[in-house]
Amino acid sequence: MIISVKKNHLIQVMSAILFVSLSIGYLQFAAHPMLEKWEQEKILVRRVNTSLPLVALTFDDGPVAETTTAVLDALQRNQAHGTFFLLGQRAENHPELVKRMTREGHEVGNHSYSHANYNKMKTAEQMEDVFRTNQIIERLSGQPIRLFRPPGGYLSVAMVEKCRAADLTIAYWTYKQDPKDWRNGTRAASIARSILDHLEPGQIIILHDGAPNANETAKALDILIPELNKRGYSCVTLSDLMAMENK
Repeated sequence: MIISVKKNHLIQVMSAILFVSLSIGYLQFAAHPMLEKWEQEKILVRRVNTSLPLVALTFDDGPVAETTTAVLDALQRNQAHGTFFLLGQRAENHPELVKRMTREGHEVGNHSYSHANYNKMKTAEQMEDVFRTNQIIERLSGQPIRLFRPPGGYLSVAMVEKCRAADLTIAYWTYKQDPKDWRNGTRAASIARSILDHLEPGQIIILHDGAPNANETAKALDILIPELNKRGYSCVTLSDLMAMENK
């Protein structure tokens, strides 16, 4: 009983921390005055201009043994590909899942080492964190890392310019395609319905394989992907979607 209570308390604390981080990200997403300029310069992407029926499923905060496995299994069942934005610390703990991602045709990107609060870090510290994570993920996956999703959606002029110099694209997401699947209690049907209700070509959909509610995210894929296919849509990696710009 004591162990169960402690475990439940830990899950609640983790969820609260994640909620705060994501809330900060939404504020910056909507408010940063440079956002559209960075989009035009192709240093930041939050959707792709294409008429083709393609979307990118992206997954944050993994890998986690149970939930990332469930998400990978769902993608495999439905013959779909996604882009996983990994935490370096978790990648070190689950190298077999990183290798499985690349083996099954998924793309991997950088989501920082441990989801630290970049608001409290100097730019040099942020970039040290980014490069450390790149090295870990590249070593485990064999893929060069070209996509970086800042923890909490953090943005600053200094960080973006450092990413530009390092040939890293800031991988944001389409504002309408955030079903908030990370919230405890959000059910699979609701996650899938939110995405389908706002569906348009070229969207970047943000989901979470590393949050406490991620088993529902995995179940949502079994609802979502068949319906996307019925509507003529395909799920591709973010880099593949970006390659379809203006097509």
